Amino acid sequence: MREVGQVRILLPPSEAKTGGGDGPSLRAAGFGHGPLAGARAEVVRAVAAFCRADPPAAVVALRLPASRAQADLAANVAMLDAPTMPALDRFAGVLFQALAPAALPPAARAVADHALFVSNGAFGLLGATEPVPDHRVAMAAAIPGLDGRTAPTGLGAFWRARLAPALPDLLLACAPDAAGAVAVAAVAAVDAVGEHLVVDLRSSDYATVPSLSGPIRAGALPVRALTEKLVDGRWVRRPLSYQAKQTKGVLTRALLLAEAAGRPVKTIDDVAEVAESADLVAEPRGTATAPTLDVIARWNPTA
Repeated sequence: MREVGQVRILLPPSEAKTGGGDGPSLRAAGFGHGPLAGARAEVVRAVAAFCRADPPAAVVALRLPASRAQADLAANVAMLDAPTMPALDRFAGVLFQALAPAALPPAARAVADHALFVSNGAFGLLGATEPVPDHRVAMAAAIPGLDGRTAPTGLGAFWRARLAPALPDLLLACAPDAAGAVAVAAVAAVDAVGEHLVVDLRSSDYATVPSLSGPIRAGALPVRALTEKLVDGRWVRRPLSYQAKQTKGVLTRALLLAEAAGRPVKTIDDVAEVAESADLVAEPRGTATAPTLDVIARWNPTA
């Protein structure tokens, strides 16, 4: 029998975060021994130093909103010493509100722990259970002090180069052990990851960090979330960001519940069926060898 929880889901981050945490700081616990540990330490230290040394420039480079700039700068400065919590509990934006990880049944949360991965400017790609401090670091930012350079380095380019070779190992990561370290499959990762359907829900800022290729791309399903609004009795497609993020959260939750219930998600048809069961409209696109899926939420403002 196929193991429950074989699907892998790539999510965008949210700028909104849950504050606090009761996990050990990164300074105390370190960055683990995974393939991104050194790069994460480099980025976190560079961001903290930048925000401490030149706050006005950091506000611009990190695109911090004026209403939260001081709080976000303080969080970034404190990243090494702040308490942590699992990544899936740290992110708190619209997508994650719809996903509602705290309200997942235990079996679905267990699936989430090894199925969900969140793109992130400070940490590259985070497994659901990995410890994360509060922070605000966009992938589009350029940071000085990386790769031994004083000139700013774009985080997208920095992480693209490091994530591409590490992605098979990361997607085969298991749930953390008692110490919080992620156990990564050591052999045949590139071939083995092709056995998993990778549902790619990343937003445009993150979709190429990294681009999916090889066996991963062959088993990947890029999913676009759209919204249709009822206007004069017709469903009209609208680029509504809030509803699109909410749709991604609803779909992710439905996929986790399906796997936890013993309904493996292995194909585009499986994802479409799960989407329809969550009252979403699913429209397969692409080709037989490179499928994509549009998932549409219909919004009736008068209902």
